[in-house]
Amino acid sequence: MEYLDSFEMEDRKKLDKIIAELKDKYPKINWQTKLHDNEEMKGNPTIFISLIVPSSQYEEAQQIYQELKDVGFDFESSIFDPLIEEIVDFRDERNWQQFHNPKDLAISLSLEASELLENFQWKTNKEAIDDNIDNITDEIADVVIYALLISNELEINLEQAIKEKIHKNRQKYPVNKSFGSSKKYTDL
Repeated sequence: MEYLDSFEMEDRKKLDKIIAELKDKYPKINWQTKLHDNEEMKGNPTIFISLIVPSSQYEEAQQIYQELKDVGFDFESSIFDPLIEEIVDFRDERNWQQFHNPKDLAISLSLEASELLENFQWKTNKEAIDDNIDNITDEIADVVIYALLISNELEINLEQAIKEKIHKNRQKYPVNKSFGSSKKYTDL
């Protein structure tokens, strides 16, 4: 692996945006990060995150990265940013951030998903939708709100994460093997 640049841990969000942009625009390059520490003063370690690429891709990656640095990284905000901001404002107006750590948000997301399932229990698909569409809508909204809050707390660019997951799923489920099949990728 070859080193391209380093960022202090406090700049993690900036680095995540840089990597998201690089992966989106230049997906053939295997952009990666590596954590390391540097003890500038005895007893005062500073944690850094380095942007690295495979040696075989270094020259191309270095050129791309330098060109983007020269013009300044133009970060596109996630399509979810305005919605996350509205949710966080609602939360913060009520002083609930103290309860919104990733573990408890994940538990809440799971509970809300279970409440969504209750709308379908012991009913046909049509009956559930006909009888409970308003509640189903509310529960789906709750699930998405908790997913957005977790991504915000963990500084995950959810839009980029979804795009990367779709890319991974395309590789796991090629059309010629998975078309019309409900089999898991390990069984294709």
